Amino acid sequence: MKEKVNLELLRYLEGFVTPNKIKLIQEVLAHRTRHVSVVMEDFYHSQNASAVMRTCDCFGVQDVYITQRLHDYNVNPNVVRGASKWLSIHKFDREEQSTRKCFKELRSKNYRIVGTTPNPNCASIYELDLEQPLAVVFGTEKQGLSDYAKQEVDQLVYIPMYGFTESFNVSVSAALILNELVNRLKKSAVPWQLSQEEKHTLTFEWYQQIVKRSDLHIKNFLQEQSGKK
Repeated sequence: MKEKVNLELLRYLEGFVTPNKIKLIQEVLAHRTRHVSVVMEDFYHSQNASAVMRTCDCFGVQDVYITQRLHDYNVNPNVVRGASKWLSIHKFDREEQSTRKCFKELRSKNYRIVGTTPNPNCASIYELDLEQPLAVVFGTEKQGLSDYAKQEVDQLVYIPMYGFTESFNVSVSAALILNELVNRLKKSAVPWQLSQEEKHTLTFEWYQQIVKRSDLHIKNFLQEQSGKK
């Protein structure tokens, strides 16, 4: 569990951020959510992984979980366009139990785990219940979800399709599903927004991304505070 942000330090660091950036961060945080999260299971195409992360940032989905059972996770900087630095990335080591450990952590946070599939006999994304926080799992580009994931998710869902092609590209699937879920969530009575404490934590993390040599500014502030005691 993360420690609470020192609000005096937060305001000190804010002094090195332009008013436009401060306003933009506040606007972004107003739309951020942890009620929906994304899991990328064992992606091996960096352009797809990067596109999904960019989609998460665009739709205000803060948390991305990455499992690496068979493949190392990589991003394509030309696709991700810096989106990853604004997200909370939860990466699980490359090992056989990677997905299992991820699911265990998600359940400890009260997430209902939903797996994506091209199978039209499963529930449609339009039927998903949004009352409980949802973690949406996307499988690899060729095989889809692992057998373990298919057995362990709470529900499998598909995107209705009307053509000859069996499935969308995984990054397109993520965009369609997040568009549906986030828009529906915002129209609901579900408390989907971040807490004030979560906003403070992310603001502090993002200020450190923006401010040059933020580590030195933080060090100077802490030394000044220590000298006053």
